[in-house]
Amino acid sequence: MSHPLSRRRFHDDAVLAALRKRDQSFFDRLKIPREALEKLQIGLVGTVVFPGDPDYDTDRQLFNPLFNPYPSLIVYCLTEGDVQLALNIGWGQNLPVTIRSGGHCTAGYSGSSGMMIDVSGLNDIAIHKENMIATLGCGANFGKINSALQAQGVHIPVGECDDVCMGGFMQGGGYGFTSRTFGIHSDNVFSVRVMLADGTVVNANEEINTDLWWAVRGGTGGNFGVVLSAAYNLRTLGNVYGWAIMWPLAQESDRQTAAAALNQMQANFFRTAPPEFNIQISVCYQPTAPGGSSVVPQLLVRGLYVGSQAAGRAAIQPLLAIPGAVFQYDNFADFITIDNQLLNYPYDIPYLLPNRNMPNEDKQARYVKRDLTLAEWQSLLDFFVTSPNPWSYLYLEIYGGAINSYPVAGSAFIPRDVAFSACLDVFWYPEDDPGPPEKFLTDWCTLMQPMWNGHIYQNYPSAAVPDYRSNYWGSALDALVAVKNKYDPQGFFQFPQMVSPYPNKQAKPVTSPPKVAKALAQPIVIADGGKTPG
Repeated sequence: MSHPLSRRRFHDDAVLAALRKRDQSFFDRLKIPREALEKLQIGLVGTVVFPGDPDYDTDRQLFNPLFNPYPSLIVYCLTEGDVQLALNIGWGQNLPVTIRSGGHCTAGYSGSSGMMIDVSGLNDIAIHKENMIATLGCGANFGKINSALQAQGVHIPVGECDDVCMGGFMQGGGYGFTSRTFGIHSDNVFSVRVMLADGTVVNANEEINTDLWWAVRGGTGGNFGVVLSAAYNLRTLGNVYGWAIMWPLAQESDRQTAAAALNQMQANFFRTAPPEFNIQISVCYQPTAPGGSSVVPQLLVRGLYVGSQAAGRAAIQPLLAIPGAVFQYDNFADFITIDNQLLNYPYDIPYLLPNRNMPNEDKQARYVKRDLTLAEWQSLLDFFVTSPNPWSYLYLEIYGGAINSYPVAGSAFIPRDVAFSACLDVFWYPEDDPGPPEKFLTDWCTLMQPMWNGHIYQNYPSAAVPDYRSNYWGSALDALVAVKNKYDPQGFFQFPQMVSPYPNKQAKPVTSPPKVAKALAQPIVIADGGKTPG
């Protein structure tokens, strides 16, 4: 109970006073009674933000200004109890909800016109080095996670963007820079804690609620419940050798050299490379000098060898023979820090221009399974330099190693046989014409069509993908639909690309994966202290 003179008491009183000044039409539009909202605010450790509040226009925003949601209210949750209170409001009032951890969903599904439940405050990190396990809250971002792990000398593969949070990333699988060595991010998860639509809390792992554990690791966020936390097996990174090589692309002869380098990397460093070898390829406009505003198209290849410098340098000798600018690092922290300074991400470059705000962003991704020809590599580079502005960003996330050796039936993340994921990001300012960059993106998808295997990394969703059910989940769809029906039978969690059967088609009986089929026949096991469904 709040102390009469606590800051929390003053905050609650201010929110309640503001609510009591609202006329009835406000609550009619929200479709939530005044009394229910007052009870919610008093019960929360977090807080509620309403339309018209001073912070509403800032708080409703997502990372990408292309998406501009106007939620009916925003509930900031700091505890599991807060999430339960928010879900109870949505459940009781039949109010659509959206879950936001970092707000980075590339299709904008972190926001909607219903209630936004913001779980970024569930960001606790518990590291038990002696047992080599860690528990991460769904709102913990990778800047905080990396810092905590490095301080303890332990590691898990995580994303590159500091403000992306675990919750959404993990549920899409999660490609990390060391994933060829240690697997996709979700491969390192051995247990999850999930709150279902009615406030029930369940734990899921290889023995309990196994079907849900399988589904949330690749089935994408917002489908089955709110992932509250996940427990991980930690890794020891040890010695590493980091490197980067840059090749110019402005001239045709430059692109011929760069295409030859890509062809050589494909032959030596994609699926066939040892798992210690991690690599990512970027094609983007970079400053001609550090910190400069003059940019030119360049091919940037970055790698991290988990092992000694001698072994790592020996592994990349064929690349070093192709003239280019070479950079080297001898520990992971320096690699991340200096590498971020080396690569001026395309959404950094617009900031070099005066009086400009955050640009809009759109993207598409395509998995490639087969080897590309030298001519196809050349066509990708020749196409890229026709970008309508210097902010486009093409990158390849290289698979193989531990990613591809993980059993395809082990989780809902099924792309275990691909060479790489290719992704193109385009950017433009809100006041500019989106036509040219959007056409550039569409034309790139056309160019990729004969190279594409039909699947898409589910952490790069887009409303424009041809067939999201097949593109994201393929053969895992029927089992995912069955898990959805079991854990969210009322279909409370909904968004445009949610797990669902094809329209007018009946879902098939689930026989595979066998462990999932067996678990689907078992009742839901409620966590200790959790309430019983219904």
